[in-house]
Amino acid sequence: MTTNRKSLRWILLHSGAGLAVICSLLTGLRIASLARPQVARFEELLPQGQVIELHFASAVAITLIVLIYIAYRLIGGRRAAGHAQVLQWPGWHRAIIRAGYPLLLLSLVSGWLLFAGGARGVRDLHYLAAFGVLVYLALHAGLYLARWGRQSLLRIALPYWGPRSLRRWMVGSTLLVFSVLLFTGVWSATREQSHLPLTVTHIPLLHPEHPPMAIDGRTDEPQWQGAAPITVYTDGGANFDEGETEVTLRALSNGEEFYLAVRWRDDTESLAHLPLMKTERGWQVQQQGFHNFDETRHYEDKFAVLLSSSCTFGAAGTTHLGRKPLKDRPANWHGKGYHYSSNGQLHDLWHWKAVRTNDMFLADDNFIGPPDQARPGERRYTAGYQQDGKESGAYVMNWQWYKPGVILPKRLPPDPKQLAALQSAGGDASEWVIPWFDYKPYSPKQDANYPEGTVMPSVIYNSNRFEGDRADVRARGYWQDGYWHLELARKLVTGSPLDVPINDGTCLWVSAFDRAQVAHTRHTRAIRLNFAPENSR
Repeated sequence: MTTNRKSLRWILLHSGAGLAVICSLLTGLRIASLARPQVARFEELLPQGQVIELHFASAVAITLIVLIYIAYRLIGGRRAAGHAQVLQWPGWHRAIIRAGYPLLLLSLVSGWLLFAGGARGVRDLHYLAAFGVLVYLALHAGLYLARWGRQSLLRIALPYWGPRSLRRWMVGSTLLVFSVLLFTGVWSATREQSHLPLTVTHIPLLHPEHPPMAIDGRTDEPQWQGAAPITVYTDGGANFDEGETEVTLRALSNGEEFYLAVRWRDDTESLAHLPLMKTERGWQVQQQGFHNFDETRHYEDKFAVLLSSSCTFGAAGTTHLGRKPLKDRPANWHGKGYHYSSNGQLHDLWHWKAVRTNDMFLADDNFIGPPDQARPGERRYTAGYQQDGKESGAYVMNWQWYKPGVILPKRLPPDPKQLAALQSAGGDASEWVIPWFDYKPYSPKQDANYPEGTVMPSVIYNSNRFEGDRADVRARGYWQDGYWHLELARKLVTGSPLDVPINDGTCLWVSAFDRAQVAHTRHTRAIRLNFAPENSR
């Protein structure tokens, strides 16, 4: 039996690789379930919580094991393994084993390409390679057990013991300690230090030849000409071409305020936010996923910016995937997960909405903090994703209560002609917003004036804009020729405990939404702000 066993070094490398690959596959499939409904069907089998960090930790482990194995073979592992040669694999099984090498290499290369910034189609290649590795593991392990039965477990778990075994044990133990230290160092450096730099160009607070900065999305002021752009590849979103869009960012600061210019590709301008339609049963919300808070058809375009003093993976550790990542809190309806802080840290979230906030010239100033308490009667629980406080101003939905089948509007226009522009596919953002006093309280008599098939907006402005903490972020965007252009501005320090101060080293993440409620694009590495010296301009 002893001559049929492997060396300790082989067992350490084989076991470590197996555990890391399985962890990578399970966490990777959980991440893939965000954009692939076919994977989400098996969500009960997949891990939940902060799986993004686990996925990258396993990727680092696999990469180091592959490098150590290559070095081991080059230094003399082939010769040493000859003393403990075990199982004479049939030719077809050797072919399966060797087929696993390029699959694993493809998975690693595509994964690191995604980490580095990605390119079109790389995520699909990574996904296919992962399934290839999954099939390889099933065939390799299954054929191993089928040929040698339960004894095969002993053959790969108990190391070979021979005349030089003590020396090999010492070498194996040294290799294990070295590998753990190397993994810890590489993982820490990757987790904390790897980011995309965005230079924040300094501009004078006042300049005799430069006009004041107008937040209108146009970026036609001369101040923007000297701002160096970066382009961030994002993917995994609904409705974008192959789920992908590139986001170009530029940043300025005058010592008091921070300005961010954003441009991203979106082939269509989507402004019809959950429109209402008159049916034979009454008014109905046009939706295909809003009942699960995952609308991907009848929704407005949006853009989000997360700011944090932390630069770690998973949007500063706030991304927790799965239907119920919090055991003592409600499950989410869509199965994608929650955003919340596990360590009590607050993170700033700017949420621009093409209909609900654009005419306010604002982005909704929100934050991500610890998981909120669940409240009786609350239909949607959002964990740590919360809104800053406001003194006044709001938008509300034009229904007294929501049911997927039928709703009762709060208000109706007094004249059906007010809705004429919306009875076709056109219409700008202002036409999809109801000024409160332009409509009248709902009455059955007024309702009778509207025939079946009439389309009506669902967003009502109580006032022109928010006031208070929720109005700290000025923003305005416009769509043209397949691209959204957006400007955002906020004071570097607002004084609000719910806002993250913006300074050198602040990290941010960006997400684009194409007529989607929660199915946004994403990127892995943080974007780190590097403030240029004041005398650089």
